[in-house]
Amino acid sequence: MPKILLVTVGGSHQPIVTAIGELQPERVIFLCSDGSKGSKSQVIGEGTPCEVRRGTEVIERLPNIPKQVQLGDRFQPDRDVILIQEPDDLSECYLKASLYIQNIQRQSPDAQIMADYTGGTKSMSLGLAMAAVDYQVTLYVTTATRTNIIKVERGQLTEQASVAPVVAQRTIEQFVPVFLQQYNYPAAIAQLKRLLSSMVLPPDTRRKIQTLYAYCSGLDAWDRFEHREAWCFLEPQMKNPEIQKLALFLKRVINSRGQIDQDFDSSNGIQGHGYEVVQDLLRNAERRTAQERYDDAVGRLYRALELLAQIHLLKSYGIRTGDVNTQQLPEYLQEEYEKKRSPDRGKIELGLRESYELLRKLSDNTIGKLYQESGKKILNGLEVRNKSILAHGFKPITASDYQMVSGLFVNFIQSAIEAVIPPRLQLQPPQFPKNFEI
Repeated sequence: MPKILLVTVGGSHQPIVTAIGELQPERVIFLCSDGSKGSKSQVIGEGTPCEVRRGTEVIERLPNIPKQVQLGDRFQPDRDVILIQEPDDLSECYLKASLYIQNIQRQSPDAQIMADYTGGTKSMSLGLAMAAVDYQVTLYVTTATRTNIIKVERGQLTEQASVAPVVAQRTIEQFVPVFLQQYNYPAAIAQLKRLLSSMVLPPDTRRKIQTLYAYCSGLDAWDRFEHREAWCFLEPQMKNPEIQKLALFLKRVINSRGQIDQDFDSSNGIQGHGYEVVQDLLRNAERRTAQERYDDAVGRLYRALELLAQIHLLKSYGIRTGDVNTQQLPEYLQEEYEKKRSPDRGKIELGLRESYELLRKLSDNTIGKLYQESGKKILNGLEVRNKSILAHGFKPITASDYQMVSGLFVNFIQSAIEAVIPPRLQLQPPQFPKNFEI
């Protein structure tokens, strides 16, 4: 694993010589100020450009830094010198350092990259340090006991800079909130895992990151409809009121799903009105809309519409749309539906439209009556979905398409649920928060 060191060069060569001697890199890259009076002379200057001073007196002249540390052929000026035109311009310093680090990471992915920011102007030091933090480069600083505030004298030591708390706080306060705003839990999880696995952190910071990791992992599992996995992550965080409110709804979703999904273990659920899994799909569609993933959002609305009919038929009549038992139907419908039995599968299976047609035919059915009033409009919405590449066509669903479909489907679903459940159970299901206080 080759060791590559980036250093900022200022008025004194000694801290750089110390850093190279301590870290023993195979290759050194120097960030120098350009111009006739720039620090580049200490790296590529002929003769003895490096000066040792006592006050204003020059007491010793030495060769350039690569010669002092005997880099020999390992130093290639065209490759290993970064010239900074404006050494007080932080953006130039940061951008040039970042580009070099990225190039090294691409060309030598196994290299151990280090950075010492002791020398140079404040902007050069800060630019290299920021780039090192952003691209996960090990950061060093060469220091000694100071006798003044001007510069570090002889007797320096190169030490690894402690940046873990800085990186952790920056991630928690700047990056993770952006991901939560976007409902981008995989990105948040990746950042938090990197912190936990790659840095030694203070106990309080580590606990905060672990809590955030569990929170994001729970919401990510929930967003993928892994409801039981989500509960495992969120249950230990129930002391937080925000998580408690979410988790209680999740437990009702688990119970609701268990009633319709025969292969799902709903033992952790709590009794609700039974349609929570439909409401969960509506909230999921809202999150996809926030990400402008309209095809995905409409797919979830379609499934919510279908699931509403399936749950209602099961709860009210004991009818499963995947295998209709005609004995559960009123006598006047039994012969009609027996004719729908598949000769190959031996079952009567009802899709979305057929499920609602059955509800319409059932006398005095509340949702059936709502469908009779809104059926034509809903069918128009289904046409948009059917032309989507995630259904039967190739046409992407636009924002305006989604608004039309959402207006039809969501209003119908919400009206239907309100019509069939008691008022005391008509609670507004929570959406995932876009921020989280630990």
